[in-house]
This record gives sequence, structure tokens and C-alpha cells, in this order.
Amino acid sequence: MNKQTITLTGLTCPACKKITEKRIGGLDGVTNVETTIETGLVAIEANREISAQEINNVLKDTPYKTI
Repeated sequence: MNKQTITLTGLTCPACKKITEKRIGGLDGVTNVETTIETGLVAIEANREISAQEINNVLKDTPYKTI
């Protein structure tokens, strides 16, 4: 199991949390996603390394971006 943490900008509300967790959670190999709105931290558990590019691609039409 691969665990990684990324930081996103633009997270301001519970809907932000729900959207990011649903979209990142839909990536191939992702088994769990936990988003903390206050810090912008997103903890990802996956069967493989998830790249920042993959995350940016699934969030491309949202205001959330990786730092």
C-alpha cells in the first residue's frame, strides 16, 4: 500500500472536501482519500504512486490545484 500526502489550494468548504475526495478517489488504484479543509492536506492511500499531474487532471475544471 502506497501512502502519500499532497497539499491543495482552493479548499474552503465541505463541498470542496466531497468533490476532491470523489474525484481523487476515482483514480485507478486509489483505495482511500481523506481531505482536511483547514490545512489543504489530502492523504491518499493507493496501490501505486499517484502523480500530481493525474490529480491536476481530475481537478482541472475546479479551483483546486496541487502545490
